[in-house]
Amino acid sequence: MFILGLQGSPRKGGNTDILLATFLEKAAAAGAAVQTIQVARAGITPCKGCGYCESHGTCVIADDPMAKQIFGLLRQADMVVAASPIYFYGASAQLKVLIDRCQTLWSRKYAFKLKDPLVATREGILLSVAASRGRQLFDGLQLTAKYFFDAIDARFSQALTYRGIEGKGAIRDQAGVAGDIDAIIEKSVRPLVARKGILFVSRQGACRAPLAAAMAQQRYGDRIRATFGALQPAATLSAPMRQMMQNLGVDLGYWQPAPLDDAMHGLRPDLVVTIGAAATEPPIAGVETVNWPIPAAPDADDAAEALRLTMATHVDGLIHWIEAPISRK
Repeated sequence: MFILGLQGSPRKGGNTDILLATFLEKAAAAGAAVQTIQVARAGITPCKGCGYCESHGTCVIADDPMAKQIFGLLRQADMVVAASPIYFYGASAQLKVLIDRCQTLWSRKYAFKLKDPLVATREGILLSVAASRGRQLFDGLQLTAKYFFDAIDARFSQALTYRGIEGKGAIRDQAGVAGDIDAIIEKSVRPLVARKGILFVSRQGACRAPLAAAMAQQRYGDRIRATFGALQPAATLSAPMRQMMQNLGVDLGYWQPAPLDDAMHGLRPDLVVTIGAAATEPPIAGVETVNWPIPAAPDADDAAEALRLTMATHVDGLIHWIEAPISRK
């Protein structure tokens, strides 16, 4: 399980930063892989409001961290934790810049009718602190979070909000914070961590491995977490394969081939499936490994569809492994 934290406060070491760090520390202790984006220092270019994404499905801004990294991390994440202080009854300007750029993902979902393979299981959590105590203090931020999480294909599952937190570090003295976080860890994090992990591996990770991962995640996502890696990563996914999946309503637009070390964010899978010619040694020592001898498909649309049908048969066969008990050491 991979959790992406979005630290939206411009104050490093402030209450929002502490709250998010505490949440992620507890999630990591429960077995999750975690990563934090310090949004104020990420260098994200603000949305231009140009409408390009609504007609093209991609952002016209292609050279900033949002385009190069953050869209991809949002797609990899099983849980997105957005953290912000309250500024004028809303989100910080820094977090709002990131949220506004997710109009691209909104367009892919609603204008292009595409679904991310993790849509059924991804969760969104909101964390917020404020110095004042107004009755409607968090209403604006909660609405923003609701539509942000919807745009990134995450279910807005819970918000932790705290009033009257003013002095730097005051959140540490707020009663109940540890218990509130522990409740989310038990309810949301541990069930996702408990799923079996499958890593699909092909030589370049451009076609067969991501196809298998997407199909397995769609079918068995409530019981497994599927991802993919490459022995010699290609620069991008196969265009015919990605277009074929898009024609079926599946969004692989921000998936990228990754080395094995990065594919599981430091976690070990329970099963490795190598696709293609079997390697002489398992890609990850000590992990159960099977081989699907499916050859690479020619870079053509009809070949991609034939590959999908073949892959579907193999993915169907995973049910026996999924239903078998597993012992993690």
